[in-house]
Amino acid sequence: MSTTANKIASRAGALKKASGGFLLLLILAIGVLVFVRPTTVSTGPDQVALHYSDGAFTPRRFKDCVSSSTRAWDGPGDKHYSYPKSQRNYVFGEGGDRPMVTFVSKDGIEMSVDGVAAFLLNTDCNTLQKFHDLIGNRYAAYMDTTDGNGSAGWLQMLSVYISRPLETAIDRASQNYTYTELYTDPAVKAQWEQEVLEQMPELVGRQIDGEEEFFTDFAITLQKPVPPESVKAALVAQQEAVARAKAREAEAAAQVKAAQAQIEVEKAEAAKIAERIKVLGQEGYLKQYAIDHGLNPYQPTTGGLITNQGP
Repeated sequence: MSTTANKIASRAGALKKASGGFLLLLILAIGVLVFVRPTTVSTGPDQVALHYSDGAFTPRRFKDCVSSSTRAWDGPGDKHYSYPKSQRNYVFGEGGDRPMVTFVSKDGIEMSVDGVAAFLLNTDCNTLQKFHDLIGNRYAAYMDTTDGNGSAGWLQMLSVYISRPLETAIDRASQNYTYTELYTDPAVKAQWEQEVLEQMPELVGRQIDGEEEFFTDFAITLQKPVPPESVKAALVAQQEAVARAKAREAEAAAQVKAAQAQIEVEKAEAAKIAERIKVLGQEGYLKQYAIDHGLNPYQPTTGGLITNQGP
């Protein structure tokens, strides 16, 4: 009896050891999969990516760039950081990436403008690596999806490296024009927009350490800048007053021209009368004038009456 019990106990112990060993092997297998599982990256048609080694037993180090529309598998624990390759738009105004830009005109009036600042991120492999190491990684500015959208870190980075230079460029260019010129003159507005664009590369470059051009191909579109409502109302009233004054001037000028025309008509009529007098003589002209106006110039006179002379 005791021998049978011992055998059963021995078998149970063996099974327990076997199951424990299997469980240990399973845990080890899972651990191996975790540590040796390759990483993957898939870039869209308007994306590129940076590949950094970052495994459990390797230091973080830049490896290579991944081009657009590419799927790649790399070592376990490696990191991939995607960035946009196509044109990016930084929209300022209602519903945009930031509120409208405010500035002060040459004559001291605060105005606001919305618009779009377009640019390209320089995706040359070496330049993009430097951008990531200096800026992108600090702000987590890499794309967090594969659908072409940016990230919160991307917008935060743009608020420093695009938004602030944009504000400075608009403020500087605005010192050359009065608010009425910017608000009412399309030619001035176009020149102002061009001056803002010309300043952007230099001002953006000042934000960056070194000589690298991380942002290129700037384009600026500014909408019509607007003054405060009170100033706008005063400007409208002024324009209406000017319009009324011009209307009065035009009316007076028209009356002067009409009077001058009438004088010329009368001069011409007088000249015509003088010519007729030369031909008919003064008395003949008067008789003809009377006939033309339905009068009888040949009225009877007492000298023409037959009177009774008497015997």
